[in-house]
Amino acid sequence: MKLLPLAALISTTLLASSAAHAADWPENFLKCAAQGGTCDIGTAKRQMSFGIKNKWVVKSLSGKVACTAATFGSDPYPGVDKKCAVGPLDGTTPPVTPPVTPPVTPPAGTDPLTQAAPATGWASYSSGTRGGAAATQKEIYLVGSPSQLLAALKAQAGKPAQIKVYGTIDMTASDNGGAFKSASDQGARSLISIPSNTTLIGVGSDARIVNARIMIKGVDNVVVRNLTIANPCDIAPKWDPTDGSSGNWNSEYDGVNIDKSTHVWIDHNTFTDAPRTDDQFPTEKGKLKQCHDGALDVKNGSDYVTVSNNVFELHEKNTLVGSSDSTSADDGHLTVTFHGNHYKQVTSRAPRVRFGKVHVYNNYYEGDRNARLYAHHYSIGVGYKAKIVSQNNAFDVIGASECGDVIEASGSSSKTGAIIDSGSLLNGAALGLGGASCKFSNAIGWTLPYTPALLDTAKVRESVLRNAGAGKLSVR
Repeated sequence: MKLLPLAALISTTLLASSAAHAADWPENFLKCAAQGGTCDIGTAKRQMSFGIKNKWVVKSLSGKVACTAATFGSDPYPGVDKKCAVGPLDGTTPPVTPPVTPPVTPPAGTDPLTQAAPATGWASYSSGTRGGAAATQKEIYLVGSPSQLLAALKAQAGKPAQIKVYGTIDMTASDNGGAFKSASDQGARSLISIPSNTTLIGVGSDARIVNARIMIKGVDNVVVRNLTIANPCDIAPKWDPTDGSSGNWNSEYDGVNIDKSTHVWIDHNTFTDAPRTDDQFPTEKGKLKQCHDGALDVKNGSDYVTVSNNVFELHEKNTLVGSSDSTSADDGHLTVTFHGNHYKQVTSRAPRVRFGKVHVYNNYYEGDRNARLYAHHYSIGVGYKAKIVSQNNAFDVIGASECGDVIEASGSSSKTGAIIDSGSLLNGAALGLGGASCKFSNAIGWTLPYTPALLDTAKVRESVLRNAGAGKLSVR
């Protein structure tokens, strides 16, 4: 199928195509519905066409758009079923050769498409992380459907690429085969595999990826930014009678899984179970038949990862660093920074760490230990051989009264980890790490290789609420 390199976008103000062959929409538009259907194109206005066979009308629209003559105000081809297609953002100016005026270049280091991971996290270490910043114009893609996204990823295959997502990409959309039919079908068709040297970024404030699992495996230099990622729902959770004292339902698939990879920056995204929250699922065998696994996991010796300025909300088991106590090859790896993130109604694992040299600073935790849905259990889990540096985190957790309510020893008494903290507050008071409820080893065995830009803890809440999550970057 034809991809959408941005260099190929053209003016769409004409009412008919001048191409020699009949076309059902302007060049480089994407079909979104047949006549009578609905296009969900997001809150930002986009150019949309309605027509068929070289005859169409174009309007600037947004939201859920009915593909009807009434919507577009005229019928360009009466008596024939027509199609709707979506084009660029309203006001997008096509490239002109030669340019009439010099292009406007954002100040160095500020363009979200080419920005490097900041020097205040592990992703800046060694060679640094810039994703597809080196992509040429022909290696920049605008994608609005699963087939477009998968084709763009395949086309670049590790060469520098910037892939810009607009609207909602739903891996159960018709152009990717529709609803999942089985566990194996979901495993195959939900997968979005990101190659090396790639930036995957949302355009505007409403770019979403749903019914997907984003895999960053065995690669280097990947950036994921400005996306709302609906945590995938396993259609066939499995019952494990040996899990816990009375068994549990276990699900596959994480929103994002970083596996055996280096130099990864996950920034300004929103991870959420919504709209399929846990209260919508039945109880079987005495346990909630929950369909979600992790939101973001970092495993199998991954290194130089920064997770910054994201919102993690409405989720139970949020983030694992380290896959199991027996994965001894992880020891000395799993170098990960979490900073500026907002954890909102997250039950646990924010993060839960094994082995890793993990830095957790300036994050804001908001929860309620007695909430009906996603009641807070703990925030930071100190697992086997964890080596955690915690700084200036703010915990506002209703019902939490001591450090042990937010920091937990996540492992057996014989498989312990270490953590140090400075400056963190629990409900406005000093966290109290090292007190009776929160005794851990402080033998972390490493020092930060970079200098964090620490905010005073009293300012963390306001800063995170203002800055974290998708839609906060200006991407066009």
